[in-house]
Amino acid sequence: MGKIIIVVMIFNLASKLFAFFRELSLAYYFGASSLTDAYIVAFSIPTIIFGIIGSGLLNGYIPIYNQIKEDSNELMAKKFTNNFTNIMLLLCLLVFITGFFFSPSLVKIFSYGFDNKTLDLASFFTKISLLTIFPIMLVSIFSGYLQLNNKFFAVAFIGVPTNLLYILGTYIAYKNNNFILLIFFTCFALLFQFLFLCPFIFRTGYRHNFKINIHDKSLQQLLTLSIPIILGTSLEQINILIDRTVASSLGAGAITILNYSGKLNGAILSLSIIAILNILFPKFSSLVSENNIEQLKEQVKYIINMIFIFAFPIMFGIIILNKEVSIFIFGRGNLDKDSVLATAKCLSFYSLCFVGLCLRDLSTKIFYSFKNSKTPVINSSIGIALNIILNLTLSRYLGVSGIALATSISTIFISILLFYNLRRYDIYLEKSNLIILFKVLTASVFMILVIYLSKKYLSSFGNLSIFIYMLNAVFSYILSVLLLGVNEVKDLFKLFLKVFKLKR
Repeated sequence: MGKIIIVVMIFNLASKLFAFFRELSLAYYFGASSLTDAYIVAFSIPTIIFGIIGSGLLNGYIPIYNQIKEDSNELMAKKFTNNFTNIMLLLCLLVFITGFFFSPSLVKIFSYGFDNKTLDLASFFTKISLLTIFPIMLVSIFSGYLQLNNKFFAVAFIGVPTNLLYILGTYIAYKNNNFILLIFFTCFALLFQFLFLCPFIFRTGYRHNFKINIHDKSLQQLLTLSIPIILGTSLEQINILIDRTVASSLGAGAITILNYSGKLNGAILSLSIIAILNILFPKFSSLVSENNIEQLKEQVKYIINMIFIFAFPIMFGIIILNKEVSIFIFGRGNLDKDSVLATAKCLSFYSLCFVGLCLRDLSTKIFYSFKNSKTPVINSSIGIALNIILNLTLSRYLGVSGIALATSISTIFISILLFYNLRRYDIYLEKSNLIILFKVLTASVFMILVIYLSKKYLSSFGNLSIFIYMLNAVFSYILSVLLLGVNEVKDLFKLFLKVFKLKR
């Protein structure tokens, strides 16, 4: 599993780098305007609809698949996947037809602050973007299926060719002065994701047919498990909806600025620990099915240490270097200086919940592994109420960056509640976790000092300065945790050397 995690993290790094260039290309060629706002909202709609329905069902699918495989055999688990996929495709068709005819109403829900011109544009884009709900759903189902069948590498690498298509589409749309081309390239890129996975799916022995069995007891069990998950996921997506709805009232480009900072923060987050959580979720579910709780607790303890080791220094680094990072990434092309600085503020505020997001994702996956989907729903309900209040309040004083701050505060609050509730499964911060936390915070303080001195004395290298700051930060942090005796970091180095056959 260790080797898999290392290789998947490398693939995930490549995918996220290309995702970064995708956002950079959009900012470079089209900046932040009502046109980009309409584009982002249009493609947010199928993503959020899937996030509400599809993600909930998918999080229920993985434990049920493991249960069927454990109680019956792998063939029955594949038949269940086939039936589940067909039903989800029918659900997608219903969503597409409804959304196509009511696209203006959908756009108004997502962005009440748009003027009529932007609203019409977003409505037109949405009619096209709703086609992507089919490949989005298929990719999500079969990504889970491939991970359950230990095919991690294809899922991790999928972002590289997909984001290349995005970048190519953005360039072609700009050169031809035809933004509609970007809409169609985006749709094709999402379809290509599924086409890319197909050969790997077939290699597992999976063969699809279009038979539907609505009386399948496992399907009914999935629906029973998923309804609370859907409610919890819908609340999480409502948080995103609230953020963008409030941002739409703050002027043209506000949604785009929020999107750039959020995507950049999310990309950095994915590089640290979320990729590991996605790999281990099927493992969590399998351990629960086998009633191997002690090994599950060991896995959780290890992941918590990894969260502390990776997430804290990245969080502090983003906060200190938010302007430098934003100027380097977005400070060229058609994004003006004010938009870049606004993006930097949002990025800094978003990063405050870096550790909280990781712990929230870990806690939620543990609850789902135990087939407990009610607790995340209750906690999310509390969090969304807090987010609404903070969004409306802080956006008045801080503008679009206040929305990012509100999201971080509510996320941290939810994370604390969720992790506290894990005590019912005898899962909590152990002494070894607290020791690692202390060492990581100590190393992070030293790293902050190094960054501060670097900015003071090594700022004369122009655009290269950001790389110098980052290299100094990385080396100072790694040196600190090694001197403090953080064995997990030593083990990771050994694992890297073993994977690349550099160690005899």
